[in-house]
Amino acid sequence: MKQEINFESIAKQYKCAVAAKYRPLKSEEINSLTSGKSFVSKKIDGELWMAHIDKAGARLFAKGGRFIKEGKIIESLKSCLPDNVRSLIVAGELYVEKDSRERVGDVANAISEKDFNNLYFAIFDLVKIEGKFLPLNYEKRLEEIQSIFKETKNNLKVIETKEFNDTNSIHDFYEKSVKKENSEGIIIRTSSEITYKVKPSISIDALIVGFTNKVNESEKIRSVLLGLKRKDDTIQLIGACGNFLGSLREELYKKLVNIECDSKFRHSSSDGNLYRFVKPEIVLEIKSTEIQSEDSNANSIRRMVLDFKNNIWQPLALTECVSLIHPVIIRERQDKLADKSDVRISQIESYLDLKKIEEKIKQIDLPKSKMISRKVWTKEGKNGISIRKIITLKSCKSQFWEGWPEWIVFYSDYSSGRKSPLDRKLKTALSKEEAKKIETNLIEANIKKGWVLQVS
Repeated sequence: MKQEINFESIAKQYKCAVAAKYRPLKSEEINSLTSGKSFVSKKIDGELWMAHIDKAGARLFAKGGRFIKEGKIIESLKSCLPDNVRSLIVAGELYVEKDSRERVGDVANAISEKDFNNLYFAIFDLVKIEGKFLPLNYEKRLEEIQSIFKETKNNLKVIETKEFNDTNSIHDFYEKSVKKENSEGIIIRTSSEITYKVKPSISIDALIVGFTNKVNESEKIRSVLLGLKRKDDTIQLIGACGNFLGSLREELYKKLVNIECDSKFRHSSSDGNLYRFVKPEIVLEIKSTEIQSEDSNANSIRRMVLDFKNNIWQPLALTECVSLIHPVIIRERQDKLADKSDVRISQIESYLDLKKIEEKIKQIDLPKSKMISRKVWTKEGKNGISIRKIITLKSCKSQFWEGWPEWIVFYSDYSSGRKSPLDRKLKTALSKEEAKKIETNLIEANIKKGWVLQVS
């Protein structure tokens, strides 16, 4: 009985074990690489796909259960299997060839329109041969690929690879490929089996949607939540950034505290603080070494789309989105407006399916939060009754988006005799146990002698 091939498992395993572990490298860092034999090629701006060839034919496949079984690439692949090989799987870049630089977004469009003859496949790795995984040595795998696919065929090629022994030659190759020929970047496979991806930094203009401040320096920004405007005027979140140049942390804080607004959406930062939401008015320039549409486990990245109406942020739905790799905030763009022109989502369209970028987002129904506990204390004083409350909530929303905190502890302190009568704190937790610990710490710190428990 012929064993069924698990194409999804092969695609995901390769993505996680190999492609997702490429190390980003700045062009100025090329000369810091250890000297030795390296195999260098241009980086094609396409999608990672694989090809399976056996005596019965050929097919292209990719993560997510996607297959292509027709077109010029398939016809070319069918005639490539050597007589002494029963089957093989190769990895390559699927792309659409253009006079200018190829773009990954064109691949999704060609596939959705079944325009398979407009697709090209550049092979760069040998994954399996006769059903067995090969050794890690890339030089031997490359020799095998070049031997099998030695003839030029329609829409099919082995990626052109140069062998260099010094870093100056690699740097010259980068300059020629990227600055003169407008390639996306280069790939460096070293003799130590470490693979580097060298690309120019990517610059986008994005809106500030929210911010957190530093715990020990409360008048400085710790991080900002960023978004881009979709065609229907909704805001697509693209992630957060806490790397700032110069004195931006202080300058932005002074502006953002004056445009704070309400939000029915909650998002916690990596340190557990909730973002304070602001009106969509301030634009920042962000530089990133790379933009990715999949995480390290080869899963599609999904982020929330928000709507801003009547000075309140409303969550709409999760959509496929991107992550900014090593982002840095360069400056505030005071010359840019918070409109569909200056902070348009099309800045990242080459990384996503264009149809999904343009579709109108429909609001999803989110489950209501559940109150787990509510404690109220009162205390008589010369200015009247003071009230302190601690409320623990389970949001029930993290199943829709992992960035939404599941446990929230709210503390309020009201005293009519103070300059600021009402003080509030809001903390998030990853578990019920952590939320209970936060509640206990708040009680120990704030409920002293004279306070009477009224509600529990």
